[in-house]
Amino acid sequence: MKSTNEFLKASEIALCLPAPDSDRLFATANCKRVLIADDDTVVRDALAAVLASEGYEVDMAADGRQAVAHATTHPPDLVLLDLNMPHVDGWLAFTQLDHVCPLLPVIIITARPHQYPEAVRLGVDAFMEKPLDFPVLLRSIRKLTHEPEKRHTERITSRGFVTRLLHGHGANHS
Repeated sequence: MKSTNEFLKASEIALCLPAPDSDRLFATANCKRVLIADDDTVVRDALAAVLASEGYEVDMAADGRQAVAHATTHPPDLVLLDLNMPHVDGWLAFTQLDHVCPLLPVIIITARPHQYPEAVRLGVDAFMEKPLDFPVLLRSIRKLTHEPEKRHTERITSRGFVTRLLHGHGANHS
């Protein structure tokens, strides 16, 4: 079996590693697919390694244009979307994703402060400022990728829907 580092060398990849108690790869159909869109290679690789170790199939994009193109051709179950990216920034990418995949759950991950109100205005599923709190982020990813489509539709179309603010340890949300 290839090591995680061998899988992470490409800028856009799909991988599905075994759970710690398994000695074989998951069948792709059994994996939830997460698209990581972040221009920072270190962040992408770290997120990919953590998600793969949790049994997720991981796709990566280095900018918003790649993210929209990839999500259109290989629909993920969830997108982790950075805001500060070249070519197409995260907000424009979110708007484009929302038009082509309106029920696709998206979690904004950003180092840009004071962006939560815009996430609420646009109807993003969840929002977390960097540095990322992996246990909190993983709980939200798990919840959103396993939410039944009917429940997801009811939740995001409800008048009371508000973007979930995921509190990381170091994040300042004032």
